[in-house]
Amino acid sequence: MKRVWVFRHAESLSNAGGKTLDPEGIPLTEHGLRQARNLAWTLADPPNRVVTSPFRRAIDTAKPIDARHPEAINEVWPIQEFTYLDPVSCLGTNWADRKPRIDAYWANLDPAYVDGEGAESFSNLLIRARAFIKGLTELEDDLTIVISHGQFMQAAKLMALRPDISDRTAMSLFIDRQLRRPFSNCERMALMVDGDKITIAD
Repeated sequence: MKRVWVFRHAESLSNAGGKTLDPEGIPLTEHGLRQARNLAWTLADPPNRVVTSPFRRAIDTAKPIDARHPEAINEVWPIQEFTYLDPVSCLGTNWADRKPRIDAYWANLDPAYVDGEGAESFSNLLIRARAFIKGLTELEDDLTIVISHGQFMQAAKLMALRPDISDRTAMSLFIDRQLRRPFSNCERMALMVDGDKITIAD
């Protein structure tokens, strides 16, 4: 039985309500940097592998883990956050500024919709989530630490529990779960991998 601990990144500028530019380069706040250091020192076991998304806030969350466990293999996987609004149209905005567009996007419930260049459809998010789950079944490590993002984790959890669900139904369930119980910064989702079978331990 292999263990995979998936963590949401530490607090970012966007999480704290700040105005941001490129979604890939959003930094951690000072509080987030402290959270990342605390996470590294509270890991009960040394990881064999540390996987991050290509986004800065995930990579920076993993840096204290890398420093404490330099023997671990480091990899970057396409497990970045779901960017569903056109990034150029969101430059210099915060979550409150985008709220009307966010609400309209989810109310539309169209998994194939692409808002603009640099945005992805919900269906594409599910493709990435399914690929992530499959990738975990191919690992041989006893413990893999993954630093990802809240919405990606929600999608991965949904695909682990209901891999054959339709994209439209998945989108409806996803936003309901995201509104009721989003992942907090540095929250863990513990997965147990036994062959092709993945169970959520938490």
